[in-house]
Amino acid sequence: MAKLSATLIRSLIGAAVATSLLSATPAAADSAAGTIGVSLNVTNACVVNGATQLQTNAGTLGDIAFADQPGIFGNVDGQLVGTLGTLQVQCSPGVTPQLTVGSGANDAAGKRRMASNGNTLDYRLFSDAQRTSELTIGSRISLGTATTSPFTVPIYARVNSGGAVIAAGRYTDTVQVTLTW
Repeated sequence: MAKLSATLIRSLIGAAVATSLLSATPAAADSAAGTIGVSLNVTNACVVNGATQLQTNAGTLGDIAFADQPGIFGNVDGQLVGTLGTLQVQCSPGVTPQLTVGSGANDAAGKRRMASNGNTLDYRLFSDAQRTSELTIGSRISLGTATTSPFTVPIYARVNSGGAVIAAGRYTDTVQVTLTW
């Protein structure tokens, strides 16, 4: 047999290796599949005046500021004005929220009163602009069934000196309001 040159031997070995690599079946990669559980429990909630988180104390919902008056006056009307205009309540869809308009700091004999330096002045709250549906102490306002839109809850007020001359001063009251759902 003829003697093969080193170069020819290397070429033949290289070709053999390349052929075996090209014709070899690649090893199959194993795999496994699984799942990841993701969950969140959401409870019903309501927020007041556009809050971005649940409030256990909604703070001041707004103010009713009657226009300045002389010591004797007839009917003077006011309306609750909050951070978004009227009071707004937004709840989880399907919830049926209710506002309870409670007592004030100066109530007496079932009447709402503002006070100034020991003097008092009766006033009334209403749920309608005509001031025919009075919100007595403990009145409940049913807001209906919530959707994705907020409820607008106007509250109106009226004060009258009742024909008497009232002592000068800044008369105030603070009414408690509770939202339930």
